[in-house]
This record gives sequence, C-alpha cells and structure tokens, in this order.
Amino acid sequence: MQLMERPLTTATVLEGHINDVRTVLSAIPIDAIERAVEIILDAYDNGAHVYVVGNGGSATNATHFACDLSKATIVDGRARLRVTSLTDNIALLTAWANDTSYDRVFSEQLTNLLDPGDVVIAISASGNSPNVVSAVLAARLMRASTIALVGFAGGRLLEAVDAAIHVPSNDYGVVEDCHSVIEHAITVSTRKALLA
Repeated sequence: MQLMERPLTTATVLEGHINDVRTVLSAIPIDAIERAVEIILDAYDNGAHVYVVGNGGSATNATHFACDLSKATIVDGRARLRVTSLTDNIALLTAWANDTSYDRVFSEQLTNLLDPGDVVIAISASGNSPNVVSAVLAARLMRASTIALVGFAGGRLLEAVDAAIHVPSNDYGVVEDCHSVIEHAITVSTRKALLA
C-alpha cells in the first residue's frame, strides 16, 4: 500500500518562510551593511546624491528605500540626505526602453544626473539584471560610489560594486524580504549617525 503525502498546511508554509528569512538574515555579515552605511554617510557629508535602482519587487524596494532614506533620516537643524529612486518616472523609463533598450533605462538616467561622489544603490535578487548591472557600470565610469543588495549567488553585481550585501538564498521572496529588513537597518543606522 502506497502512503499518501500529506498536504502542507498554511501554518506550515508560513512558519517555513519566516524561519527561512530568520536563518538567512542571521547569515548576513554586519560589516557588509556597515560599509554601505559608511558610503551613504560620506555622500551626505559631501552633499552628494543617492540614486536607487531595481526591477519588479526590487523596484518597489528601491522606491521604499529612497522614501525611507529621504524622510526617516531627517534631523532638525541639519541638511537633508538627497535620495531618488530611478524606478518611479514611468514616462522616462518607457521612453528609454522604447527608444534604446530596457537594458539602458537606468544608465541613461544616470548619465543625465550623476556627479562624481554620488552613490548608486543597485537592488537585484539575481545580481544579474542587465539594466541594473549597466547602471553600476555607468556609475563607475562617472566616479560614483556603488552599493548592491543581491541574493542567489550574487551575480555580476557582487564583484562590480564598492560594497555588496549578499543575501545567501535562492528564494526570491526570502531575498526580497531580507533586502527590506536591510534597507530599514541602513536607514536607522544612518539616522542615528546623523543624530550624533
């Protein structure tokens, strides 16, 4: 007689996902996150601008991160950190995608905006999104600092940036959840430093 496999319950699936996020978060080296905070604080000290890019779920993380870094780091009596997500101008994104290629939607925007010393934060679960990699390469050519939040094996971005935060998971949901936690941790750390 063949035993029937029991279906997973909702509780089992939920517990599994949450436990996976906990396990993966605990494996991320804090010094990698500290390095990203240092780069952002250097940009602040020099009046530089921070740009954030990503696709899909990472695009929403880019928007969320830019919002938090812009607003949640405000300290009365101090200059504000200047942060922009390049995922939010749909007209410009689609114009570049239509007129050139989707691979250039971020690098072309950066060509108009970047000054040396600015920062580009690239978010990609695979680390291989062509338009995100292209943004980092453009940033390096223009002498901007680069940070990547990646997952999976890290992809091309892992070695292409000044500071990489690698989430060691092959599950998109786990990677994106961890990226969100990291973004909040960076924002809180940045604000605490600006309060000092």
